[in-house]
Amino acid sequence: MDKIKVVWICHFSNQQIRNKIPLSKRYFVNFLRRLLSKRSANYFDFAPWVTNLIREFEKLDNVELHVIAPHDGLTRLTYEFEMNGISYHIFKPSGKSILSRFFKKILKENNPQYKMNRKIVKQFIKTIQPVIVNLIGSENPYYSITTLDIKNIPVYISAQTVYTNPDRLKYSGAVDKHRWDIELKIHQKELYYGCGGRMHRDLILNNNPEAVIFKFFFPIQKPSNIEKDVEKIFDFVFFAAQVTNKKGIEDALEALALVKKQYGNVTLNVVGKCAPDYKIHLLNIMQKTGIEDSVSFNDYFPLITDMHEHIKKARFALLPLKLDVISSALIEAILLDLPVVTYKTSGTPYLNKDGDTVLLAEIGDIEKLADNMLKLLNSPELADKLRRDAKAFVGNEFDNKASAKRLVSNYKAVINHYHQNIPIPEKQLFNTDEFPLY
Repeated sequence: MDKIKVVWICHFSNQQIRNKIPLSKRYFVNFLRRLLSKRSANYFDFAPWVTNLIREFEKLDNVELHVIAPHDGLTRLTYEFEMNGISYHIFKPSGKSILSRFFKKILKENNPQYKMNRKIVKQFIKTIQPVIVNLIGSENPYYSITTLDIKNIPVYISAQTVYTNPDRLKYSGAVDKHRWDIELKIHQKELYYGCGGRMHRDLILNNNPEAVIFKFFFPIQKPSNIEKDVEKIFDFVFFAAQVTNKKGIEDALEALALVKKQYGNVTLNVVGKCAPDYKIHLLNIMQKTGIEDSVSFNDYFPLITDMHEHIKKARFALLPLKLDVISSALIEAILLDLPVVTYKTSGTPYLNKDGDTVLLAEIGDIEKLADNMLKLLNSPELADKLRRDAKAFVGNEFDNKASAKRLVSNYKAVINHYHQNIPIPEKQLFNTDEFPLY
């Protein structure tokens, strides 16, 4: 059987990739950052679901995979290599450096078109000549905009999130209109999508009623080489790549203040990058609610394995997410043996479909959030049951090998539908009966 030649357009980073590509030491950038009283810029792991998916595709023999990805700090305009049977086409993205952002601010350029990025990706695709392109993340315009130039090749979009969400302003406090507009253009142009949650499916159909939505779960991040018996030094941990209101940090702090009335020594560790001005805002909340001595902060760890080691030092995970469906952070916490307190999103009730595995509160219900925290503190038996049941559920429901095979089946269905109008098998499409409105 001939291999399917597939291009992914995405962004991600891991240590294995960083070891292969020429990266700047960032001396000048960090000099400028010190002048601006900013912390040094470091390279770090992100988008682990892309790394996990690559690892599964390395095992497949029916796909020729080409990964096109921007990587900040690349010392060349482009760098290409092959590793474990996957071809990588890495490029230095325009519009991402500190100098680019500085000039953008000075010139008040609010609608960048990323012409260089588009030119580079267009040339990569012309050379590779794939039969299908998979965009992973339409919400990131500096690389997703490149799909607007693709013609006569089917494009399949994997939804990491959907930026064009009316609730975004409500939960995040700000919306980037340019980012919104670019994603909307992409959704209106493209027909095929993969979703793992009802909210994303509904938002995409709102942007494009003709969209064809496949079911697809990203492979989960399975923590490895983590010691089982780690000393517990925190009661709760909150972690995210970016500590923001939409991730629920402010609600977490307010809930902690309620819990502290009964447990004076309760502790919360906050892990993730936090903008200096936002951290000041959080410190003000902590001071007003009297929890300054109960909360500690750790920056985002460059290596995800180091972050996992640290998270294991907590007894429970407090993750009151607002815009996610089923966040990868939830799954990671479960696999790290942490009982989870979270919010009822459009996806989290799915985790409880066979019985409680996580404790849920309605979004914004701080008292219920605190009550669920108290349940864990008051009942070691409940905590142990949730820990066991959640890990068993995730192990049964989220199969990385099956996710990769399903994605390849989705590619084949798209190619047949695009070129020959062959109907897509119903079993591959997103089934709303499986994901009802909660």
